[in-house]
Amino acid sequence: MADPDLVRTGIYSVTDAAELIGVSPQKIRAWVAGWPRTVTAPVLENDLGWVDGRLAFSFANLMELRFIAFFEGAGVKLREIRAIMDDVREELRRPHPFATNTVFKTDGAKIVAEIAHRNGVTDLYDLRSKNFEMSVVVYRSLKDGVVYDPQGDARAWFPRRKLAPNVIIHPRLAFGRPVLKGSGIPTEAIAEVAQAEGSIEAAAIIFEISTNRAQEAVSFEEHIRRAA
Repeated sequence: MADPDLVRTGIYSVTDAAELIGVSPQKIRAWVAGWPRTVTAPVLENDLGWVDGRLAFSFANLMELRFIAFFEGAGVKLREIRAIMDDVREELRRPHPFATNTVFKTDGAKIVAEIAHRNGVTDLYDLRSKNFEMSVVVYRSLKDGVVYDPQGDARAWFPRRKLAPNVIIHPRLAFGRPVLKGSGIPTEAIAEVAQAEGSIEAAAIIFEISTNRAQEAVSFEEHIRRAA
């Protein structure tokens, strides 16, 4: 089932998410589509499903996958992650609570912590603290680089802000592909032209951007290819 307004939601493939989040495509596919052979359910609720014969999902789903990767990397079992996400979704009455800034606020963090505790996950949280923040510093980093709208929903993401501060992902720009802020030019296109022309300077001239920006786009693309 495809969303009728992909311009609004963005559209991402398994490979896209694997590169951007830095986990294997096999994990992304399993989290999004489940494990058919063992009749295991997906971890998140996919907005898009299959588009043109390929598994696809939205920007909100992409933001949720970052949380799944964090929990999984911290040793939380997938059945516990699924239970936590389902319970938080119901408690906060948001379709994609982990794609909002609600879970970073005091009340939201408290709800997540308490739900995790009910599901047998206690080592990730400092339940004694007044603001119920996760004890793992990486949790806070999940908020870094994400831009939220007035309603608290994630609307854009700077996926590698230190390496490429001008590369942004916005579901309404180039269907959610990484682009250079201000120009809307996909970083992938810049990197491909630089490779074809044999120089970053040539790509900068063709796209009418500075050499520094072209270099930033190329560095970003090289980095995410290595990360997956």
